[in-house]
Amino acid sequence: MDENLSFYDAMAAYYHLIFQDWETSMRRQGGIIASLLPPPVSVGPILDCACGIGTQSLALAKLGFHIDASDLSRAQTARTRREATARGLPIQVRVDDMRTLEKAPTGHYGAVLCLDNALPHLDSDEDVVMALRAMRARLRPGGNLLLSLRDYGPLIRERPAAMPPTFFDDDSGRRIVFQVWDWLDDRRYTVHQYISRQMGPNWEVHHFVGRYRAVSPGEIAAMVLSAGFTDARILAPADTGFYQPIITGTRPWPVG
Repeated sequence: MDENLSFYDAMAAYYHLIFQDWETSMRRQGGIIASLLPPPVSVGPILDCACGIGTQSLALAKLGFHIDASDLSRAQTARTRREATARGLPIQVRVDDMRTLEKAPTGHYGAVLCLDNALPHLDSDEDVVMALRAMRARLRPGGNLLLSLRDYGPLIRERPAAMPPTFFDDDSGRRIVFQVWDWLDDRRYTVHQYISRQMGPNWEVHHFVGRYRAVSPGEIAAMVLSAGFTDARILAPADTGFYQPIITGTRPWPVG
C-alpha cells in the first residue's frame, strides 16, 4: 500500500484534472449513487471509506446526505476537507485504512461506499475480504454496501499496455490524460498516470506511479458474500449510467 499512498498523495492537487469537468462529474455521480440509496432521512449516516479528493462525498453531501469521508492518503483527505469547507458542506473527514476502519464507529452507518476502483489497490483476496468485513461491521443491520471497480474480466485476458489518451480543452486548460500499464504478472500491474498540461507555449508533464491487482466484478461479488453480506448484485454501467460496474450488498439482520 505504500506505493499507492505515495501515488495518491502526489496526485491530490491534480486529481480533478483527469475529469473533463470535475464539477459536472460530481453532480452526475452523486445523482446516480443517490438513486441507488434510500433518501437521506431514511438511510442515515453514510461512510465513504475511499473518498479520495471527495468526488462522491461532496456530491452526496450537497444532496442532503450525512457523510463521513475517510481515506488512507493524508493529502487527499486534506483536499476533501478544503473542498467541503469551500462549499459549506458539513463532512466529517479523517485518515483511515479501509482494511480496518479503526476510526469509524461500528453498527452506525446506513451505507458504506468504496468507489473509483479502490479495492483493486489491495494486493490479495485476503486483504479485500478483510476490508469488506470491516465495512460490514460499520453498517447497521439492513445497511447497504456500494462498491465500484473497472470491469477487469476482459482486461485480465487482454493485458493492455495502455489506456487511450484523452484530450481536454476547457476552463482548466488544454491537457492530455492517459495511463500506461506495466504488467508484473497475470493480475498485478504498475500504472503510470500521465497528465500533460499546456502552460503558455510549453507543456508541463506530471507522472504518478501506483499499483493495482486486477480482479473481476464477479470475483468481488463472491467475496462480498464470503464477508457476510447478502443479496450481492453486479449493476452494469448500461443499467446505472455510472462509469464502472457497481457491486451492492446488504448487511443482514440478526437471526432470532
